Amino acid sequence: MIKVEVIEEVKNHGAFKYRVKGMPIEGQSRQPLIDACRQIKALLGPADRRAGLFREGRAEPDISCPVSWGAAHTVEERNAGGIRFVKNREPNTSLMPEAAE
Repeated sequence: MIKVEVIEEVKNHGAFKYRVKGMPIEGQSRQPLIDACRQIKALLGPADRRAGLFREGRAEPDISCPVSWGAAHTVEERNAGGIRFVKNREPNTSLMPEAAE
């Protein structure tokens, strides 16, 4: 299992600093496992391996998923509906106007 380590919470705002053990990947995110999966996929390509989110001193992950699944999803926070996983949609930049030359 690929180990995504939570380093610390960033100023109590719900964002966490993280790093991926054994890889040149680190970042800061409100959804560190999902964002780490995207970075792992970008580095290794499609991967069937699992990634897990580990807090310091823990031998078992708090949550885990296949890298390809995590890279394809995001967390959606609804006011009344709670939190859920949804398919990640990349911004459609093809519809953006070209910069004036």
